[in-house]
Amino acid sequence: MNKVHVHLPIALRKFAKGAATIECHADTVLDALLELDELDPSMSERLLESGNAAPKKYINVYVDGKHIAKTGGLATPVANGGKLEIVTAFAGG
Repeated sequence: MNKVHVHLPIALRKFAKGAATIECHADTVLDALLELDELDPSMSERLLESGNAAPKKYINVYVDGKHIAKTGGLATPVANGGKLEIVTAFAGG
């Protein structure tokens, strides 16, 4: 498994003891997101649709600056030392 740095948005940091970046070991985006459950068992529920098929609609995930929608979705591989960024959508008016 590769060592990956996961950057959390402010809204999710309370579930990670306030940490902005978490180091995890994963081969794919899905592996990394599921490992976040070790911080808080509800983390994958907050990030993933039922069945872990896709990120929730208001969650955007980037691997080394590229949106996973263009690189293979949750099956996108993550490299050793790679950066995974979780971004929550904003709405309002």
